[in-house]
Amino acid sequence: MSEFQNPEIFRHVLENLQTGVYFVDREQKILFWNEGAEKITGYLSQEVVGAFCRENLLAPEHGSQNILSDAAESITTAIREGKPTISEISIRHKEGHRIFVRLRGVPIRNNSGAIIGAAESFDESLSGSDWDRRRKKLAGYGCLDDVTGVLNKSVILSHLREGLVTFAEHPVPFSVLCVEVDQMDKIRSSYGMAVVGPVLHTVAQTIENSLRPTDSLGRIGDNRFLAILSECGPDDIESVSQRLKRMVGVSEVSWWGDKWPVTASFGGATVQIGDSTESIVLRAEAFLLKSIAAGGNRVTVAA
Repeated sequence: MSEFQNPEIFRHVLENLQTGVYFVDREQKILFWNEGAEKITGYLSQEVVGAFCRENLLAPEHGSQNILSDAAESITTAIREGKPTISEISIRHKEGHRIFVRLRGVPIRNNSGAIIGAAESFDESLSGSDWDRRRKKLAGYGCLDDVTGVLNKSVILSHLREGLVTFAEHPVPFSVLCVEVDQMDKIRSSYGMAVVGPVLHTVAQTIENSLRPTDSLGRIGDNRFLAILSECGPDDIESVSQRLKRMVGVSEVSWWGDKWPVTASFGGATVQIGDSTESIVLRAEAFLLKSIAAGGNRVTVAA
């Protein structure tokens, strides 16, 4: 018998692939979770194997739809219809922030051809991989905020100044969003100062992972962020802002065994002729204050 016919060889390969791979049975109970899945999601095999997809561990979400109550839809399709599937979804990392992954599902059949479960492989989206490589370079130049891992204030404002110079020569619209984490005073008083970092990190990473590679995010205050949305005009800013707000709302913070959701308020403005760095940020901040005054977890943008 050829050495490659030994099933243990194939299991060893699957276990050590850096692509995430997991198997479920027909009841969507997770039977196998490899090293790649651990690395991408933050969950170890022993935390996942034996759980059911309906327990919503990763809180998968498709596009603009609601959070799924069971596993990613591709698993259901693979089992019920026996069809391979490909989909792009966001999942919740163990640390609480959202990441985007590309899923590929296939049915698993026994020797008689009956479907007995499904297998899925997944990788972080290409944009996420690109940003990880970029992040390592920027960190070496002191461009990142130590707490959140996004651009620091001086760098994000420098990007904004560059954008305004480009806009003056080539008037392709862009927008800025001011984002503030809701109820930080209450969070501090309930859990202490030590929790501030994890909360800010969760919100920042969720927003950044939800942006396009051409967009930028930076921290400009204690719990305030500035996002620059390229090629985003008045017709787009509302929908983009609502999507980001929703992504923050389905993230969560883990702290000493407790888990709770976080929300953020958004204020947005689209660039206008004659804008300066200060004027466009002030407009966005004015709309942010309206969102906060209305109770938070809201989006207010220029009409």
